[in-house]
Amino acid sequence: MAYLRWIGPTAFILVLALLLPAGLALTAAQGPQPPVPLLGRAQSGPTLQQQAWNVELVGQIGGAAYAVAVQGNYAYVGVGYYLVILDVTNPASPVVVGQSALLPETIKGVAVAGAYAYVADGGRGLRIIDVSNPTSPREVGFYDTPGIAWDVAVAGGYAYVADDWAGLRVINVSNPASPSEVGRTSTPRSASGVAVVGDYAYIADGGWHLLVIINISNPAYPWAVGFYNPSGNNWNSGYAWDVAVAGGYAYVADQYSGLHIINMADPASPSEVGVYDTPGYPYGVAVAGGYAYVADGSSGLRIIDVSNPASPIEVGFYDTPGSAWDVALAGGYVYVADGAGGLLNSAIHITSDPDGYPYHHPYANADRDQN
Repeated sequence: MAYLRWIGPTAFILVLALLLPAGLALTAAQGPQPPVPLLGRAQSGPTLQQQAWNVELVGQIGGAAYAVAVQGNYAYVGVGYYLVILDVTNPASPVVVGQSALLPETIKGVAVAGAYAYVADGGRGLRIIDVSNPTSPREVGFYDTPGIAWDVAVAGGYAYVADDWAGLRVINVSNPASPSEVGRTSTPRSASGVAVVGDYAYIADGGWHLLVIINISNPAYPWAVGFYNPSGNNWNSGYAWDVAVAGGYAYVADQYSGLHIINMADPASPSEVGVYDTPGYPYGVAVAGGYAYVADGSSGLRIIDVSNPASPIEVGFYDTPGSAWDVALAGGYVYVADGAGGLLNSAIHITSDPDGYPYHHPYANADRDQN
């Protein structure tokens, strides 16, 4: 059974723990300015029960959350205009240990590498926060990109920023105090999400171009090598917000048409192999261990079995109290940035009955298709 503890007017953070089947293991729009988050442990109070199937809430803490990343024992959460750092050593009792000063805009995306957090800060570009002391994070550098920074990925001393109409911007962050742009390339629509694997950056490109694949072997000269466009030049057919890459496939969260699974064996010629149309509006996705975890807007967290990419199937969900924007995985737990509903940390029980069919939680058939 899953419960949500009320801790403030618009302040939740939820943490979800994963219990996967035997043999499977976990591996690897701007909102209103919130009040300054309160440091400390989640307070006790009344509880709210949410609809769930194979998912159990194990912890939460306050703040209107739109982005989340996890490294080691800490979760880094975009809480409105602040970067908030949580100690999640005990996921059932996350503790806020530090928070940044007020940033210029609502945080859209967060990536953490080493001692720094890299924040996609909307119209104010890339902000770099020193988190070497989690109790005292401080901004040490920034680069004001020309567009709207929605997402960021970091690899090899470079930050790759999905910058809306300004495409992909490549920022040298080898000196965090003095970041500089070294490369850029346009995308057909609006770069909204980015993932980097090897020599390629994968861009969730807003409107009709669902996915753009960019060669970044030379960061100074990124160039598009492949596109996936499922519906011709019909910009009204979908809007790609986020992308994750695992096992030779790209998983794209499309706001209007669900989770798209794209074979990346040939980056110059990507091909779709499967689609799962979630009940809500997918904004974020993370993938590990044969499962895709989708932040599905008002329909919360959806867990999709993608072990057969051609036939994805939902095996669990947690109907979060807010609107799920982002999702991160670490140490057997799922962290969901739930907009005004906060950040949730949940346990996921993906089990089967003796005949091999997914076990259905009592809530499994209740209002599953309602938005």
